[in-house]
Amino acid sequence: MRISYQNEPLFPGKPAPVFTGRALYRHYEQSEGALTEGVHWFDFQTNAAHTLNVGYEASFYKMVLCIAGESKSLPKRSREYSFRTGQAVFYRTEEEPYQAALPADTAFKVIHMHLSDTHIAMLQRDAPAVFEKELPVMNLTADCAQAFLQLKNVSRENQGLLSLFQEKLITEQLFNLASHVLPRIPRTRGEAILEEAVWHIHRAERYLTIAELSRLAGTNSFCLKQLFREQMRTSVFQYQCDLRLERAANLLVETSLDVSEVALQCGYESAAAFSNAFLRKYKVRPTAARPTAARPTAARPLTFKNSRLGK
Repeated sequence: MRISYQNEPLFPGKPAPVFTGRALYRHYEQSEGALTEGVHWFDFQTNAAHTLNVGYEASFYKMVLCIAGESKSLPKRSREYSFRTGQAVFYRTEEEPYQAALPADTAFKVIHMHLSDTHIAMLQRDAPAVFEKELPVMNLTADCAQAFLQLKNVSRENQGLLSLFQEKLITEQLFNLASHVLPRIPRTRGEAILEEAVWHIHRAERYLTIAELSRLAGTNSFCLKQLFREQMRTSVFQYQCDLRLERAANLLVETSLDVSEVALQCGYESAAAFSNAFLRKYKVRPTAARPTAARPTAARPLTFKNSRLGK
């Protein structure tokens, strides 16, 4: 992706602060890099209204999350579209450059997600209706503003975590996009899928990925995540995390296993990771959960009526 104003590059690269004698921006920040795939963020405030030129080396699918701001895009071949605060737009880019009109005195906080062939293949397989509209638009979830700040901090302070954070962000937004077009699953069918998924979770010795669990439950990853959110009021990962911490609390109270052994039995790769997760859930360290210390209150297990869990 290349963004320029009067042939002066803004992205990738650093923006020239003044054009034709007047500053375009009161402040301007952007992520580094020029990869076709990946996540890029922009945080700036316009001073004067202006039009940017945007171009790509190839055509690909992307999603733009507009946390704040408003602009109008004028592509050459497809119809024009807008970015507005609190919305995300999913579309296929054009190889020919197009124009983006930005108003004056406007704060922008925007995330551009360039989707890989793997992401698109997953959508085509599990949520093909996404591609039936030329420009699907969806409302952003309430936590996107916080995700934007986290993305900025991670990209500056911890490059090792950046790719993981970006993939998590993309996966969450693909799920939100797919949720707008997924057909409603009949309740009895949904309960059967959830029962099967929970049965496998309770018998697994490690965390199961969404792909693994959806395959075992006879559905796709988008539908499984939707069912957990709607009927369980939690995510697949959080359910597994709560279950393992619940097991850990019982082991700490009822056995003499040391913390590292409990961590391994409950699927944690290190005692430190286990201790931090335990603290977040129960507000005490595992060492304080022994019978001689204050015991944490175990979370109530999540179960289903007529579930196979008790068998």
